[in-house]
Amino acid sequence: MPAWLSDDPRPLDWNGPIDRGFTRFRDEALDRPVSETFESVALRHRGRIAVWDGRATLTFGELRDGVSGLAETLAGQTQPGDLIGVLLPAGVWLPLTMLASLAAGRPFVVLDPHYPREWLDRVLEDARPALIVTHETCSRDIQARRVIRLTGCPVPARPGWRPARLGVDEPACVLFTSGSTGRPKGIVNSQRNLLQRVAQSINAAHVNAEDRFLTLASPCTIVGVRDLLTALLAGASVRLFETQGADAREILNLIRAERITILFALPAMLRSVLAASTEPAHADLRLVRLGGDTTLWSDFDLLRGWLTPGAAIQVIYAATEAPMLQWFVDESCRGDDPRVPIGYPLGGNRLALDSGELIVSSEYVALGRWVDGHCVAETQREFRTGDLVRQRPDGLLERLGRKDRQAKIRGARVDLDGVEAALRGHPHVRDVAAFARTDDADGTSMLVAYVCTAHESLDELRESMRSVPSPMRPTRFYVVDEIPRLPSSKLDIARLHALDEATRQSERTGPALMSGDVIAQTVARVWAKVLRMPVRAADEDFFEAGGDSLQAMTFTVELERALDLRLSPTLLNESPRFADLCAALRERRAPRESPLISLKPGSGGAPLFLIHGLGGHIANLLPMARRMAYGREVIGIRARGLAHGETTHSSVEAMASDYLAAIKARQPQGPYRLAGYSFGGLVAFEIARRLDESGDAVGFVGLFDTRMSPLRWPLRASLSVIARRVVRSQAPPLRALPALMRVLKVAACALFASARYRPGFYPATLTLFTPAQRECALPSLEETWRPHARAISVVETEGDHATMLARVDSATLRAVFGD
Repeated sequence: MPAWLSDDPRPLDWNGPIDRGFTRFRDEALDRPVSETFESVALRHRGRIAVWDGRATLTFGELRDGVSGLAETLAGQTQPGDLIGVLLPAGVWLPLTMLASLAAGRPFVVLDPHYPREWLDRVLEDARPALIVTHETCSRDIQARRVIRLTGCPVPARPGWRPARLGVDEPACVLFTSGSTGRPKGIVNSQRNLLQRVAQSINAAHVNAEDRFLTLASPCTIVGVRDLLTALLAGASVRLFETQGADAREILNLIRAERITILFALPAMLRSVLAASTEPAHADLRLVRLGGDTTLWSDFDLLRGWLTPGAAIQVIYAATEAPMLQWFVDESCRGDDPRVPIGYPLGGNRLALDSGELIVSSEYVALGRWVDGHCVAETQREFRTGDLVRQRPDGLLERLGRKDRQAKIRGARVDLDGVEAALRGHPHVRDVAAFARTDDADGTSMLVAYVCTAHESLDELRESMRSVPSPMRPTRFYVVDEIPRLPSSKLDIARLHALDEATRQSERTGPALMSGDVIAQTVARVWAKVLRMPVRAADEDFFEAGGDSLQAMTFTVELERALDLRLSPTLLNESPRFADLCAALRERRAPRESPLISLKPGSGGAPLFLIHGLGGHIANLLPMARRMAYGREVIGIRARGLAHGETTHSSVEAMASDYLAAIKARQPQGPYRLAGYSFGGLVAFEIARRLDESGDAVGFVGLFDTRMSPLRWPLRASLSVIARRVVRSQAPPLRALPALMRVLKVAACALFASARYRPGFYPATLTLFTPAQRECALPSLEETWRPHARAISVVETEGDHATMLARVDSATLRAVFGD
């Protein structure tokens, strides 16, 4: 029998903005149609901005007039009970059409023009809308249907026109699921259902007319509909924004420039956006709401570091079928689980657990399903979530996993959510997805895990899983930047399976298209990193390969970092095919003077490339280069930014891309011989790793006293070492103040680049040159680099970090580099 949970919830604004003034949304308003409440709000705030999208703006008065005019048209062209399709981008015409449908006494279905064609075709087949409202800029092919194409704000309705009344308990809104478990399902909500969510949102967040909403979720989700109605029925403003193709910086700039006060984001998108943040949020941003997926405590920490101290963070747990839980996150409630609890029960619901599965029973549960053009009502207003949860002693509920995510591994039943929870317990794991697949060789099932982690080496993670039963340990691990998800933010199981198969195939055939120039190699590498599958053809389209707007944002940021370019957020939309994108990037990359400088002539053959230290110049490399018995040319690589007018690189990855292009221009074929002094060793390592990934032969990689970022050392030691190294790195020609300032700027950029850099794994030998006199009792170079290479060779030299290049003896150089 189900065990009913407490129906005595905490106040909606507990731990939230309890001192903020607002007008409470009262229970009696749940009995009035949305159009009546909007009418009174619009009259009260006629001159205030209601909606804007960067191109058009509508005041409440203008929105009210447009709603009445379109409602009259819809009522005249359809019959009561007909469904109105709303196929519009995230702009001012979207809320206008939603409200007009309700004012006309017609239910509506929101259709996102950016969703896949297959999804839209299936939804239209099931929804059977009598009429579709779209905009002249929408490119979707809907010619076979009755269509109204908006070209501007409709004129007001004729005086005296009155719409047919739509009862608050009749079908009002149909929202189709993403189809993660099969065919999309149409969920039918009444106005009462929608108004209950509005009431809870307003009364929890104390929404008032001074608020400005931004919702980074699709308008065809319950979140999109709820937030539009919440803002407009509270007299607040809504900023409509197309996330498709958006740049992370564009979103951050919009939040600041438009002085957004309430932001909703899916956790996955939030992580991508904040990864591009270089400054704290504006003080106007008072509330960030999270939902649609698991929120981690690491997400909370990320947000807390970005927001001003007084801002609140709210987690909302709901489904298209029903609202269930919410809370303003209180850090004192943090436990051992890396997942943030999903909240306290909302009033008006009865929650129960049946074998751990959460069930909600309420008059606010969805009316039923929309099938073949009409509503099929549920016999009971009850919703089985499929989520396994537990209630803590303090009343908070924690989500443990999904009832339908179980697999049989070597005869044992394994809960995939339990596997993910165990992996999330590792301190460096940000997100994870696990699934079971059948092995082609023997037909047995195995676990595959995709992990978002700051460390690409998986040995430590595998070791941590030894504490769980053997069947729960994944056979195959992949490190990825983001977990592939559907537009609804649910796991894209089909993509996960396809990605695993593509990766296994690429392991057999080698990465595609990696033999071109550095631009092509970089794009292919970032493409595979973001989409988790290699480029298959020169004309492959990023979006047809499975990329979505969130991945496009991540892809652009990664490309900028790797190529040290500032890219337009529309570049990928303009050039989505691999070859076209590479060509566009080559055009944008301005030719620059080569950073290569010959330090010692040679007799031909493969030269040795020596990369600069923290200060960027190569004067301190000269003594060693000239004393080397190595018979071939020795070439130094100086940093960008030392010459007047040059832009300094901001990441190790960007330096590696730039220097590799110059190296390839000088030496088109391997084997390549690389070495780096101090900071330069990080760049040499990254170049060697990329060469190996692209199939180029690497003959030698040497690191001269190269350690991880000093910013990770104890504060006193790091400050002492940084100051000493920068001062000692000033070459005699750089004594003039402008030149010295450029050196200091290069050093500062290199210092922070090293702090952001996370070395991968190099499947060959690293030669480590270690000075006899170490600094600050730092760990040995071998201990530092052992996790990042297949083999380590250590060569001890005389002197300390600053003098080792001048004092290394010729016999040592001959033994390492040859004659």
